[in-house]
Amino acid sequence: MTFSRAKRVVICGGGTSGHVLPGVAIAEMLEDEGFDSSNIHFIGTQRGIDENILSETNFPYTLLNVIGAKHQLTPRAVLHNVRMLLLMRKATRESCAVMRELLPNVVVSVGGYGSLAPMQAAKKLGIPTVVVSYDSQPGLATKRQARHASVVTKSHAHSPLSTAVLVGAPIRRHILRAGQNEMNSSVKEAARLVLGIPLHQFVVVVMGGSLGSALLNDVTAQLRTDEQLSSIFWFHIAGSRYVEQGMQAASPNYIQVGYETRIKEVYQAADLVISRSGASTIGEIATLGVASILVPWAGAADNHQEQNARMLSDVGAAVLMTEEHFTAQKSKEVISDLMLHPEKLADLRKSAYLAGEVNRRAELGSLIATVARASE
Repeated sequence: MTFSRAKRVVICGGGTSGHVLPGVAIAEMLEDEGFDSSNIHFIGTQRGIDENILSETNFPYTLLNVIGAKHQLTPRAVLHNVRMLLLMRKATRESCAVMRELLPNVVVSVGGYGSLAPMQAAKKLGIPTVVVSYDSQPGLATKRQARHASVVTKSHAHSPLSTAVLVGAPIRRHILRAGQNEMNSSVKEAARLVLGIPLHQFVVVVMGGSLGSALLNDVTAQLRTDEQLSSIFWFHIAGSRYVEQGMQAASPNYIQVGYETRIKEVYQAADLVISRSGASTIGEIATLGVASILVPWAGAADNHQEQNARMLSDVGAAVLMTEEHFTAQKSKEVISDLMLHPEKLADLRKSAYLAGEVNRRAELGSLIATVARASE
């Protein structure tokens, strides 16, 4: 069914790829529901990765000058928060102006400080809202917005948002479609050809999120030069700031990139992924059925990355290693064990794929479309 072009949606949030990419996934779902890309408008932040990602899409966007709050009581933090409030007031006015012009039928929040001003504007203007929660532990902005939202969704059955509708995580279209069938050797070979990876080596992919991870990079530097792991090919997404510093040189068994847009092929090419456990990564790993070692970022708010990782590790769908235990020696032991026992890798893949079933149903777009259709 194709909806009238008068039906418009605003998607708000941003600051990190962990917020922007779910927003893009939602926009793609809405396209599949019949919305024209010109009627799906993003409101994000000027300070994050938002423009880098959104400029590569067909969706119009507005970027606000906003900053997140600091939770310390130091003089510098207090001054920062005063500035944050002043910027937020201005951003709310700008959001109101955008929405008065666009007249959206629904405003969708993907959380983060970038969603605060647009959601406040939607509340002032009486526009229906949908709050999308995809972390196992929702953030402060999501919790507050959920109290007044028309609809709240969640991707995990055990989310504390008791009134939320379980619809799975927002997964980008190309990954969602690839996940409709479990991976096989022909898919893996095709992905490796795209990436320039040897067809018959054991491949470990390391990725530390959009900003990169010093810890994962340091451990990888030790692992890739370990003679006992010399048969491994390493595909290392190190983060642009680390590549710019010239952190590691390439070698025959090693590729390093700062950021990788061909993420579907990266997952498909991997025998094993070592990664942080942001919600987007967890959702993609489960949707595709990828064997993984998850290393939650200890600095994540409310320790939500560890809780994300446990959603998979508790059902045998991933290996969880906290930062404290993620050393070169201990990770080497885990990797070696998985290489020696391919049935363990297979079990991780199967369990991850089973955990991703709720994502592959892709019900989120239909739900948002229903809210938009009901709004006149």
